[in-house]
Amino acid sequence: MDIIIYSLLITILIEFTFLYIFFKQKPAYILLYTILINCLTLPLAIMGYHYLISNLVLIEILVIISEALLIRLLFQIGYTRAFTVSLVANLVSAMVGLWIK
Repeated sequence: MDIIIYSLLITILIEFTFLYIFFKQKPAYILLYTILINCLTLPLAIMGYHYLISNLVLIEILVIISEALLIRLLFQIGYTRAFTVSLVANLVSAMVGLWIK
């Protein structure tokens, strides 16, 4: 359980940084949105990987798409920009996660 919380905290920190760089809005809102998005997608990704599909690439693709849709709704931006933000943030957090592991 500790590893999930640790993963979540690192993911939130990394993705918050990228969302803030992209949007430069009120940091409190960006942090709240980052927490909401990742509290939904990270546990689902972990459970999906361990119990459904043990393919990290496929899981990451699903997370990127899911988070892009959530980013689009929360930040009220277009699909292309939301996908780009989600792709960059998730690739970096996945690479850091693999490096730490």
